[in-house]
Amino acid sequence: MTEIANVSGTAFIIAEFRAAENEQLQPLYLDDIVQLFLNEQTHQAAGEVLQVFPPAKDAIAIRTKYFDDTLSAQIALGCQQVVILGAGLDTRAVRKEALGVTYFEIDHSATLKLKAEVLQQHHLTANVKYIPGDYVRDDIISLLQQHNFNPDLLTYLLWEGNSVYLTKAEIITTFGKIRDYIKNFKFSFDYMSDRVIARTTGCQELNDYIDKFIEMGAPWLTGFADITEVAESLNLQIVEHFSTAELYQKYCGDRALESNLFDFYFLGTLEKVA
Repeated sequence: MTEIANVSGTAFIIAEFRAAENEQLQPLYLDDIVQLFLNEQTHQAAGEVLQVFPPAKDAIAIRTKYFDDTLSAQIALGCQQVVILGAGLDTRAVRKEALGVTYFEIDHSATLKLKAEVLQQHHLTANVKYIPGDYVRDDIISLLQQHNFNPDLLTYLLWEGNSVYLTKAEIITTFGKIRDYIKNFKFSFDYMSDRVIARTTGCQELNDYIDKFIEMGAPWLTGFADITEVAESLNLQIVEHFSTAELYQKYCGDRALESNLFDFYFLGTLEKVA
């Protein structure tokens, strides 16, 4: 499966993995919105991926928990704008709605159209501006400017599940444009070790997982050996940085850690150096 209703199949698979956490006895988070986008076809597609690499579901749960918590903390600190790059079927504009906070979601038009229609059908509202476009090719700053984004307001940016599909140059350029345009921000993102891309982790299941995404037309292109070097080159400061193995132990101490994926998959938050 490469797409459903003109929306990338990967968006539905990630949404399925997010929804699965709701069924845990002690879920890391609750997302009762995401299930509205899902059906038997998406459930079957996600099941096929899990047959190849079962830990994928836990990896998505870990990152969702971390980004949810970080977003909540930033809103509590006075964040007024939230930008979600490559938003897919992200539900935070509804789940994390807050007075005085505007969400800006950038993704392809078909994805945003589907999301808006489903939320409307279920009488769900959010203070969100949908921005159709490709934030790399269409220029992220231009897209934001066209939708009344205010670069002077305290902003939180979330770049979830995107970096692995881009080239290193595209990632660095995106970071640089945001740094130069927005006055005061924090920026959370996830990334893979370059060893995952080079297939030198010693985990054949992980290699098979990568192949599954290639089949869906979403090859993994980029990983990093040391994000500190990247941050310093961009005059950005690391606020937090964790391997998902570290977060797994923090969030899921009672669940067995069954894959070395978590040693090669990282989450972090950056900010502009004053």
